Amino acid sequence: MKSILKRTAIYLLLPAAALYVAFLYLAMPRVQFAADGNILKNAGFENERGGLPADWNLEKKAADKGSASLVADPRHEGSRALRLAPTSRNTSMDLKDNPFGVGQGFPAGPLRGKKLYFSGWIDAEGGATAIVGLYALTRQGGVVSAQIEQPSRTSRGLEFHDEVLVVPDSGDVAAVIVLCLVKGTSGAAYFDDLYVGPNVPASFGAAPPPAPAPAVSAGGGAAAATATIQVDASRIVRHIPDTIYGTNIEWIWDGDGIWDQAGHQLSPRIVELTRELHPSLIRFPGGTFADFYHWRDGVGPAAQRKETPHMPGAGSSRHNFGTDEALAFADQAGGQLMITVNAGTGSAQEAADWVRYVNGKGRRVTYWEIGNELYVNDGSAQAKASTMTPERYARLVLDFARAMRAADPSIRIGAIAEENYSPSAYKAYPNWTAEVLRTAGSQIDFLCVHNGYAPAIGQDKGWDVRTVYSAMLAAPVLIRQSLDRIAGEIAAAAPRVGIAVTEWGPYFQVTPNGRFVDHVKTLGSALYVADVLALFAQSPAVQIANGFKLADPLYMGWIGKRGDTFEPTGPYYAAEMFTRHFGADLVQSAANSPTYDSRAVGWADAVRGVPYLDVVAARSGGGKLYLLAINKDFDRAIPARISVTGFRPTGGTAWTLTGPSIDSNTGTAPFRAPGVTWARQAADSRTPRIDQGSPSELGIQSVPLQGAGPDFVYTFPPRSVVSLEMQGR
Repeated sequence: MKSILKRTAIYLLLPAAALYVAFLYLAMPRVQFAADGNILKNAGFENERGGLPADWNLEKKAADKGSASLVADPRHEGSRALRLAPTSRNTSMDLKDNPFGVGQGFPAGPLRGKKLYFSGWIDAEGGATAIVGLYALTRQGGVVSAQIEQPSRTSRGLEFHDEVLVVPDSGDVAAVIVLCLVKGTSGAAYFDDLYVGPNVPASFGAAPPPAPAPAVSAGGGAAAATATIQVDASRIVRHIPDTIYGTNIEWIWDGDGIWDQAGHQLSPRIVELTRELHPSLIRFPGGTFADFYHWRDGVGPAAQRKETPHMPGAGSSRHNFGTDEALAFADQAGGQLMITVNAGTGSAQEAADWVRYVNGKGRRVTYWEIGNELYVNDGSAQAKASTMTPERYARLVLDFARAMRAADPSIRIGAIAEENYSPSAYKAYPNWTAEVLRTAGSQIDFLCVHNGYAPAIGQDKGWDVRTVYSAMLAAPVLIRQSLDRIAGEIAAAAPRVGIAVTEWGPYFQVTPNGRFVDHVKTLGSALYVADVLALFAQSPAVQIANGFKLADPLYMGWIGKRGDTFEPTGPYYAAEMFTRHFGADLVQSAANSPTYDSRAVGWADAVRGVPYLDVVAARSGGGKLYLLAINKDFDRAIPARISVTGFRPTGGTAWTLTGPSIDSNTGTAPFRAPGVTWARQAADSRTPRIDQGSPSELGIQSVPLQGAGPDFVYTFPPRSVVSLEMQGR
């Protein structure tokens, strides 16, 4: 999995002299707290002094890098906002190079040890990026920093962003500064109504704007405004590769419960559930563990297998679940294994020998991936032991591919890319993907990205459930843009290479004290899974996708544990809607529905105009037409007028996944261990069900489809995934 860096703990080791250039020019008045705790003066940019906003300072050395002015549009509240327009000289965002912007500085004394909340309404256009940075500066030149930013967009209007910075409780911290900066050499950035202070402002954790006013549905209940859906069943867009319905398993902890050590067998319950889910590709042996896994530790007589660390700084497991067990599991589950070879601490020879071993067992594996997330360089023990530059990795890909194809020329090989849908995601090597494609693109079959973890909350700012889920359900809009961008890079550098999203899924927090750590299991997460699978089905370059992960006795499994029994969770049922209640040939479809605006949460940046209703349609070899719809409105049904051409529906079945609340779940929970206390989980503010989990709370139901025809109306229930399986001609 991708490691999350808390930007509030990034230390930038710049020379002290360069840092003082950045803040000594700022007047540093005594810290004064307004009634709401804001320490900024003229935070709404309403007052002017000499053409600049009063109380804000401009570094003279940056004067030729841009212009600052107060404008009436766009703004949030009041009469004016700040506009920063860069020139061609604004080429660096390094503090020592004085990027264009204005700032305020404060003595650190009253702020040491405090958690400072900061937020603002910002926008950018014409290639610029608006940045608000908060910096705690030490006398030795160290910086603790956090920032919010908004890249240019085609639509106009200020977006709200927020972040948190913990100022170190040390006398070495000399100053705290706030900078409004513009990145780029063209366009403009806009700022309004900033806040920096120790109080939690009312805007933190606020829900997104309300949905359109409800209409009255045919059944008399509240409904969102009517949607329209068009399906042209005669226009087949592509055959959907079944390899997008893949999953992940790990070798540790007996394969996270897949291996029943007491019975010396594969867990019958997990085999049964996996066979019903029917995942196509089962990725093994990691995650991150893959780059510390030596496959020979997991083969041979069980009694002779040893216990080894999972990775540096982590626990250890005995190798009860190795290659043979994983192959047997894939066979019994009706899928095929996909193997990630160890490129972090292993060798090309070791990888090639693994190919030979599998072939020698008569259990051929087609798909092989070289390494996991070797681009992560976050200072952790595992990163220190495995991270490498893109240049080194690209050379390794050439060595590994050559050796592995010598063992089996027919295998398909993937290399890893550093790419994510969110600018907020940490990137250690910005040129990683370009270098891999340039050097090794001719030797690989697919490019592996881990793009789709959402909302990925690094720091909980007190958001409510609806704000977090609204952001998560908006993330597919950003993922689509990212996949299009990756496809463009591939087309320019290595056109025959496809995209494999080998890790993706709902992902909130990783520590037991997180209020959202156990929310992967919910109906809201199921809606996200369905929406992303619909996106993958419609993305022509996506050939492979592996959800993370299949089974887990903790909080990430699409099969979780309820007491002593493994049970499906929300994401499991969402995936099952595609593998059991959808077609294989994508056909043309489009929808027009009400929309909402989301807030930025974790890696899920703010999005405007998120459709409440997403649809995808496909035909099957059996002559059926499927229309699958995801209604992301938490509370209201959406009646939709459906127009079908190229197929005449005469009836069928409506399959529906829903529950009484957005946080409904089947009652799975992390296992209890001595010394580990799991936090009380955040609950929906209107219909809280997170603590009411049971198998009856969430599941797939079917009813006959009534009234289907070339033009008919169907009302999609709130918070639901619905597949209309239509018979006809």
